Amino acid sequence: MSSSTGSPPAVHPPVVERLRIAVRERPVSDEEVPLTQVLLRTDQDKLVAFAPHAADGLMYDFDYYYPQNARQDDVFCTVGLEMVDLVMGGLSTNCIAMGYAETGKTHTLFGSSNESGLIQDTVRELFRRLEAQGDKQEYSVGFSYWELNCNRVHDNLVDDEGTLASGSAAESGAARKHDVYRDGFGRLYLSNVAEIPVKDFDTFEALLNQSNERRVRRGYARQFRWHGFVQLSLMTLDKHAGEQCVLRRMSFVHTKGPERVGAHRASKQVLREGSQVNVSSTLLNAAVIHSLSYRAKRSDQCRTQAQLHRLIQRSESFFMECRYTQVMSQLMCGHEACFVVGCVDPLSYSETVETLENLQLYRNLLAACVPVVTPSERGRLLRQLRAMERTMGGEDVLESIYFGTSGRPRTEQEEALIALRGKLEVWGGGGAREEHRGGILNGSSTPCGLDAEGRSTRKVVFLNPAKTATYEGQWKSDVFDGFGEHIQSNFKYRGEFRSGRREGNGTLFLRDNKESPYRRVYEGEWLGGQRDGRGTQWGSDGEVYEGDFASDERHGLGKLYLANGDVIEGNFSHNKCEGWAVLRQKNGDWFEGYWQGGVREGPGVWHYVSRQRCLRGEWHHNEAVLGTIEDDMDKMDDSAGPFIPRLGLLDSDDVLAQQRKRLIEKRRLEFAAAGKTWVDYAFMDIGGTVPTAALAAPVATSERAVPADGHVVYGLEIE
Repeated sequence: MSSSTGSPPAVHPPVVERLRIAVRERPVSDEEVPLTQVLLRTDQDKLVAFAPHAADGLMYDFDYYYPQNARQDDVFCTVGLEMVDLVMGGLSTNCIAMGYAETGKTHTLFGSSNESGLIQDTVRELFRRLEAQGDKQEYSVGFSYWELNCNRVHDNLVDDEGTLASGSAAESGAARKHDVYRDGFGRLYLSNVAEIPVKDFDTFEALLNQSNERRVRRGYARQFRWHGFVQLSLMTLDKHAGEQCVLRRMSFVHTKGPERVGAHRASKQVLREGSQVNVSSTLLNAAVIHSLSYRAKRSDQCRTQAQLHRLIQRSESFFMECRYTQVMSQLMCGHEACFVVGCVDPLSYSETVETLENLQLYRNLLAACVPVVTPSERGRLLRQLRAMERTMGGEDVLESIYFGTSGRPRTEQEEALIALRGKLEVWGGGGAREEHRGGILNGSSTPCGLDAEGRSTRKVVFLNPAKTATYEGQWKSDVFDGFGEHIQSNFKYRGEFRSGRREGNGTLFLRDNKESPYRRVYEGEWLGGQRDGRGTQWGSDGEVYEGDFASDERHGLGKLYLANGDVIEGNFSHNKCEGWAVLRQKNGDWFEGYWQGGVREGPGVWHYVSRQRCLRGEWHHNEAVLGTIEDDMDKMDDSAGPFIPRLGLLDSDDVLAQQRKRLIEKRRLEFAAAGKTWVDYAFMDIGGTVPTAALAAPVATSERAVPADGHVVYGLEIE
């Protein structure tokens, strides 16, 4: 992730192998001792949870255990000091307090009037060490504090009136849009969150206290609290060399336990918003489970820390369900040294066991922490990029600018944004990744001997006598293995191989003939020679699919960008949309519901945004067959109109055929009774004559019927 300038590395980071777990038991009073439901005991490196009077218990792994008589200083002397050591060593670190309500999370992080919290003690020690090294390096510290529900964000450094805690004006909280982006180093960050410089611990403590008061007021107004994030952004610059600076973060997360707003007879709106805390916790656990499963399938591909780091990056895709899980993926996935403190209550067996089970799950997350070392000029450019991104708009606007999907020429401001982002990618992690991908193909400077995995690197090798098939890259046991480029007359693949088959990350290009240029059709993960994992597919008709693949087909969660500007996001199976999905049209209207075989099938809701109405009903073969028109929930007036959406027919072809058959028979009977012959235009051939089969069809006649010699009528009666 660092960019090289030819000078020696600025840091020698410590090694962090995995996420670390701490268990803290809430102390109980003498009156509560008879109510104890679970007893925790340590057995060497295991923690055992016993039910009262039970001989056997549940066994868990742990790294730190704080019994009921543990003090705040015990937590600081283990977790806190280790976090400071890691930050001074050049790595980002964080501490996450988890558990049910009233288990001691707030006391652990923020302390009380009698004891200081882990946050205060750790930050005080950090500033003490920075000041002690003031003659060797310069440093700057920025402080951010926000709270987050499932998707909504409140900045605790900004008043509701739009004033920063430092006294300067800011945009109002309602107008500030907070999206999750990835910077040039590959780190996720939350946009439009205020960051105030702090010079010493006293300044930090004053801002923290003000922000806590603001958070408490908002919690009372909402009738429930959100997850809290306290973050310090640290930049250090060596005074003597002055060429590189080291960027890292120290974060503290105060998670909110599962809400119980229903027990307080709250209103429907409060219940709906309060339940989002439970949703965010469920999504986080699901993301961890899927991420661990994804890593386990590809564990044999990771023999170095760099390979593990790239695998961790790819596994982050499972954390993209909401803003909370996106932010937590940066902290928990393995990019930072993470400490999870699980707070448990001896008076609740079920809640304690559930917390311990979650901790046991998190402990399996391996880490590959990489220090962020960059030229000092890069910090200035990064701040400039974020400021320009805020003026441009949201994530969709930035995506259209970066990938050129807007369909119009770029403005000078947009070109300047792309040029600045290009500079950051050259200096940051993006340029380093591209150098790794293409370095083995750049020239003869690459050694041809065996590497640590027994691979050899060769220049262009012709694979057939016509010299239309070539390969350049790494080999092992006379087959493609490692990184390489395989070119045939109609395709080109550039990426990773394993045992002669495409496996890992790679890009596939196709072309129609020898004269036409190659066009990119797929970029992403491969497994066993097939597209498998996360990837992006470009169609010749302008469609773009971004999402999961399995066995060379679109399968799993994904987004399909249609050529007309519409977007389908949801589940896919066998290359078609299957199950629950959302269709967003270019005009703003959108549909959410069930799909089958790539068409809308089953219950769903179509939202007509401009009309502030929705059709809730059933769909068959993309047609609405029944439903009810309703006003949108956010409609502010009682206006009504004659609008009725277009509906379709179930088995429309059969219904129309039956109706037409009945109509023809009715016409024949009517005209036969009048002594005339009725002929349907639909049965006439090109020459204007009536087919023999049509004339030979049996017709009902009456006694007054006359021969159809000069009285044939085509579709109407002639007097």
